[in-house]
Amino acid sequence: MNRLAILLVLVVALTPAVTAQSVHFGGHGNFTTSNIPGPTTAGASSIGDTYGLGIGGGAHLDINLLAFSFRFSGDYIHYSIDQDKFRDAYRPVFGSAVDQMSIEGGGLGIYSLSVNGKMSILPIPIVTPYITGGIGLAWMNRDDATTKIAGATGNTIPGISTSGKTMLNIGAGADFKLGIQLFAEVKYAVIYTEGENSTFIPVTVGITF
Repeated sequence: MNRLAILLVLVVALTPAVTAQSVHFGGHGNFTTSNIPGPTTAGASSIGDTYGLGIGGGAHLDINLLAFSFRFSGDYIHYSIDQDKFRDAYRPVFGSAVDQMSIEGGGLGIYSLSVNGKMSILPIPIVTPYITGGIGLAWMNRDDATTKIAGATGNTIPGISTSGKTMLNIGAGADFKLGIQLFAEVKYAVIYTEGENSTFIPVTVGITF
């Protein structure tokens, strides 16, 4: 709750400098790769490359202050386990027998709230590049997963649900003014989870009104 309070304090601190013309809102979609530990069983090392492409979206609120602006964003990303990556992760443990293995469930969802600074660089007509970075909170929820060997049910791996974890991100993007304002950006984000940190690289495209 203390970290969430920091985000609220930032909102209050910015309020006196905000006018109606400087506040904009919009929606966006997220597409991302990740290095997030997946389900593990006894004898297996930590797995950091089990999930496939993450897909999600969210909403954002922009507060523009001259050459600098802030973006408050709420996001959701969902990952499904990639069967080939799962088998490759366990191959050192089970050898060629891993080819008979599969896994059901284990989907991972990440909810996040963040505030990011945004500074334009070399603005040109139509396109305005920018750099961005900030801090937030992330909640991770993973479903139960069940392994199967040659079609027979194996182990059930319990799901997990984490409390809000600190998240940092940094990246770059560009605004496109084409009658409507579109943007595209890519960021490197890290969530400070217990043990091995979770990292992902979201590519975001959206519209701001």
